[in-house]
Formats: sequence, C-alpha cells, structure tokens
Amino acid sequence: MRVTDITMPSGITARPRDDRGYPVPAITPWEDGVPQFASTSMRRVFLCVEERRCTVCGREMQPGPVWRVVDGEDAEMISALLDIGKAYLNPAPTGEAPGHRTCMIYAAMVCPYLSSPEGRRGEASNMYGANIPKGDARGVGGGIVAYNDYGFEQTQVGPGVVYGKPVEIISYNRAEDLRDELAASIAADETVIGKAPNWLGEDEQLTEAAFRRAMLSPAERQALEAKKRATQVRKRQQKQARASRKKNR
Repeated sequence: MRVTDITMPSGITARPRDDRGYPVPAITPWEDGVPQFASTSMRRVFLCVEERRCTVCGREMQPGPVWRVVDGEDAEMISALLDIGKAYLNPAPTGEAPGHRTCMIYAAMVCPYLSSPEGRRGEASNMYGANIPKGDARGVGGGIVAYNDYGFEQTQVGPGVVYGKPVEIISYNRAEDLRDELAASIAADETVIGKAPNWLGEDEQLTEAAFRRAMLSPAERQALEAKKRATQVRKRQQKQARASRKKNR
C-alpha cells in the first residue's frame, strides 16, 4: 500500500510537509528547515502531554481514552489480557505520547516501521535502559491501544510518559488490515476541532520558548503575565499619546 493511497485525517492534512509532500508529526523536530523523522523531541512530547494534544496532528484531544501504537509482544499481551478481562498496568515510562484514534491508525499505516512485520527502526534507541539497535525489525503483530489515562512523570529511570489501563485494542499485522478502521474513524473525524499551535510547527525556537514557559513556577508565570500586561498598557498609552499630539498639530 502506497502512502499516497491512504486518506489523511483533517488534522494531519494541515501539518507542515517535507520536500516530498509528506506531513510531519507534531513531535518531530526540525533542523535547518528539514524534519528529523527518525528523532522525537521530548520537549514537544512534554508540551503535547501537558496540553493534552495529539502528538501526530498537534490538535487538542477531547476527554476520554487516548490512543497509542504498540508492536509485537506488547500488543499480544494487552490483547490477551483484555480478552480475559484482566487489568494490565505498566508503570515504565516511554518517550511515546498518545494521540487521536484516527491519527494513530493513520500513523500505524504510513510509518515504515509500524506498517509491516518487515519494518525496521531507522535509528538506534537507548532510552530508559532499553538498547534497541538501528535496523531492529518490528516483527509480527501490532496494535493501536486505547488507555484510560496518561501523564508525564518523573520515574526512577527518568522522566517520560506513563500510561494507565488499556481499555481497547485494534490489532493488525499490516497496514492493509487497518483500511476499514481508518475509513470508519475518519467518518467521525475528531481532528477537525481546533488547530495546532505555532510552536508545534517548523520553528524550534518557538518550541523552546513554549517549553521554557511551561517550566515556570506559578509565581514566575504570574510575574511574566503582569509584565506582559504592563507592556501592553504602556504601548497603548504611547499610541494614544501619539494620536493626541497628531490631532493637536
């Protein structure tokens, strides 16, 4: 299945594109005007989690379950436990934040690693002590999982996204298996609501500024807002003064 044959959700259609015309996920960093698809910006992940934004399209997610793509053994275990009604809770952090159901189905279909058993990782990963080499194959089976809760937490092995309990799974092996699921999800496309902020676009300086604001304490935020209001009042007064002088000439 070609990427161009797969219908994009509305939110993804609005994303910035690379030179090939491919949409760039909200958590993908940019360098010299080029999206770094093999990398994930943890600053962007943190901001998306804090504002409950989809990490693919960057738009807000409504209350309710959030979705994430898992592969191989995780998908098999979650599916088995849901079938017998047993709870599954994994307190380990991950750098992978969730998104809309529609966006995650689309991502599973177009991502070279997630879309087929032969898919391989473009870069090595050693986050949280899991040393995964470049070229590691996805293997058989995958799933788009709905979780009842999630958050960005500080854990013993470092900060990351921690998920609550899985409540649903869409199992698949290849992108083709998800065609009907995507069509049904787009029919009730939740990504038409709102828009992604400019700090989830191509400018990493805007992302950095948004991250720094998010790191401020409540007192620091209050002081910053007070300074901003004072600046706005001063500019308004200056504008009024200029208008008055011009009128009196």
